[in-house]
Amino acid sequence: MDRKIVKIGNSLGVIIPSKYLEDLGVTYNDIIDMEFDKALNMIKIKNKSMTLNDNHLEQVIKRVIDQYLKEKGLL
Repeated sequence: MDRKIVKIGNSLGVIIPSKYLEDLGVTYNDIIDMEFDKALNMIKIKNKSMTLNDNHLEQVIKRVIDQYLKEKGLL
């Protein structure tokens, strides 16, 4: 998917599609870890808050239920 670099205040940025954010399990104000892999010439983004705990399980269950409801047209 092609994306355009845009000006955000005094910085430059790119808008990440909501589908990618959902798949990553992040939302507004979440903390991410971002690194640039020179060998692959790629930016890697990781959900910093994803840990194996009860909150993580809740997030996974909620995403699965939301996806199911969307597929059934109930959400």
